This record gives sequence, structure tokens and C-alpha cells, in this order.
Amino acid sequence: MTTLAPGPRFGRSPRLGGPPRRLWWTLVPLLLLLPLLWLLFTSCQRQEDPAPVSGRLGDYALEGKRGKECLRLTLMVDSSGSMQDYAGARDAALARLVPWLATNLRDTDELSVVDFAETATVRLPPTTANSARAPAATGVADGGGTLLAPALAQVDAFSGTRCRTALLLLSDAQVTDVPTTEPAARALLRQHRISDVKLLVPGPDIDVPDSWLTAFPDAQPRKFDGYDADATAVAIGRTVAELTGQKLSR
Repeated sequence: MTTLAPGPRFGRSPRLGGPPRRLWWTLVPLLLLLPLLWLLFTSCQRQEDPAPVSGRLGDYALEGKRGKECLRLTLMVDSSGSMQDYAGARDAALARLVPWLATNLRDTDELSVVDFAETATVRLPPTTANSARAPAATGVADGGGTLLAPALAQVDAFSGTRCRTALLLLSDAQVTDVPTTEPAARALLRQHRISDVKLLVPGPDIDVPDSWLTAFPDAQPRKFDGYDADATAVAIGRTVAELTGQKLSR
């Protein structure tokens, strides 16, 4: 009688291996971070941009502490042909600015105003902010380019001061004698004992030359509606707040 011998036993199917241990060590920290990432995302979604500063300058005041150093604020008013369309609103803004400064700056702070184009004239010599009066515009020669040098010469002729001197240019920065490098610009400011430079540009569509941004990278343009006296005055007020290290608050 023939017997059937048992055939070979089939082996067990190989089990699929789990993920490598190194992969787990990578995934676990990521899984733990997910709740934190979600919280950060939702908090960013809830954060709103600060409300834009608008309205009248008289609606605002400087708030917050500032250092002991006094400020000599020198407004350099670009009176060249390219800026003539903004002259009316600009001068109206200065008329609103002067009494505002009298109540928001210290008795030791000073204000001066220089008109410049090809030449430069002093509209208001350094005067304590609490006694300044809005001056009328002065005539300057135009046609040979807009130059910083004559305006800086007028600043040099001012009486000496222990205050920090800040230049605030109301201009489109079409300046033909701007320094070609940042080190040269810094040297120029030291030569004229100027601590800060700010640039206010009266139009969002005005292109500031690369030469200005190369020389004064810290004086990035603050653009505003130069046809609006209130917008002009508020833009100046915001810049003054930056110079004093304070906030412009309603």
C-alpha cells in the first residue's frame, strides 16, 4: 500500500516591517509641535494691523517718555518746480503744525524752517517751539537742480546748540548733490552736526531716486497725500513722534 508522505510545510508570510526607528524620532517632535503651531497661527490670524493715523493733527498728542536730550527740529522745505503743486497744502500744514508743536514739545526744543532748491533761505531761524509762529514762504532760485549744500550751509550758520539736530525734508528727493555712498552721507551729517534725517514725500506714486536710498538707507520715505493739508501735518507729527521716541495717540 502506497502511503503519501507529508509535503513540505509552507513557511509563514513575512510581516511588513514598521517604520524605521529614526523616522519615529523625527515624527514624534513634529506631532508634539502641532498644537503650538496651531496656537501661533490662530493668534496671528486674530492680530490686526494698527489703525492708520488720519484726520487732523490737533486730534493727536505725543505720549510716552522721552530722553533728557532736547531736539532742534529743522524742516527743510523743497521749493523746486517739481514740488510747487504741493506748496499750498504744505504751508497750510505748517500753520497747523507750529501751535501743535508748542503744546507737544518741551520748552527747550527748537524749530527752524529752511526753503531750498538751487539756493536756500531761512524761513524761520531756530526758535523755541513754544514761541514759534508760522512763517511765510521765502523765495529761492530754481532751475539749476535741487541742492542740499546751500540748505546745509544755512543750518551751519545757525547758533550753536546742545540739542540733537534733526533734518526733516519735505521733498521728492530729486537732489542732485546727494552723496554717492552711505559712508560719505554719514560723514556729511557729522560735518554739519546733524543727528537724524527724515524724508517726507507728498505722494504715493512719487518714485524716490535710488541715489537717495543708497546714501540715506535709514531715511526711508514716508509717503502721504501732499494735496491734503491735514495729511501733510499728520505725517510730520508722526515723524516728530519717531524723533522723540514717543507715540502719536488720539
